[in-house]
Amino acid sequence: MAVFQEIARTPSLAAKAKALLEAAIWSGQLAPGAHLVETQLAGQFQISRGPLREALKTLAAEGLVDIQPGRGAFVVDPTADDMQDMIVMRAVVSGMVARQMAASKDEALFARLEATLEEMRAAVAADDAQTFFDQHWIFHEGMYRSANSALFRTWSAMHGLIDIYVRRLGRPHLALSRILLCYDCFMRLFRAGDPDEAEAAVRSQMLLVGFNILRRPIPPVFYGYITRDILDDGTVVPFDPRPAGQKTAGHRRGSK
Repeated sequence: MAVFQEIARTPSLAAKAKALLEAAIWSGQLAPGAHLVETQLAGQFQISRGPLREALKTLAAEGLVDIQPGRGAFVVDPTADDMQDMIVMRAVVSGMVARQMAASKDEALFARLEATLEEMRAAVAADDAQTFFDQHWIFHEGMYRSANSALFRTWSAMHGLIDIYVRRLGRPHLALSRILLCYDCFMRLFRAGDPDEAEAAVRSQMLLVGFNILRRPIPPVFYGYITRDILDDGTVVPFDPRPAGQKTAGHRRGSK
């Protein structure tokens, strides 16, 4: 992940400790709910306890660590309800970023994302799920780095929590080729310069896949956020997530 690449360039011991802790959490070395004992971590990372304590406070502010008075620090162990909130928030914010990207027509950015897509294609061909999802996160990081710093910070905090939860439950029940198809579609929409379609498609797919990961039905309150689906040939089509019976009833109510 990109965090490993940043460790050597971190400007302070506290920043280095933060990067090392993030890497250990995201890799699963420090599992959800793990007790973060300062003396043990200081020895493991060869960093004094002062910078380590500062790093833990920063990670607590970002949502990756839970500091409990009298008990110490723990890796967050998000609940399904926590993750539902994070997945919906990420989908909405991702739609905002997609809108900005489609409007920007930034060919240099698109070229960088296309290079990441090539790595994802190679991973699909090799049936290498780990590399595929590593590149998938790099794609998202590239999207968010193109946006303003507030959006990038929002994504960074959610990314860690969602990745922890996904590792615990397992990846979405979708073929890698199907996920790749969606990202190819996103790139086409970005290049087409249609902000409305780009936002709708990205937001909708993030929610459809997110609730697949949660293994929960989509709550009716979020139906309005899901307005597009991507067919197996890559075509983007209007989509209504309501159960079939409710769609029929809705049509009857709207008919004259």
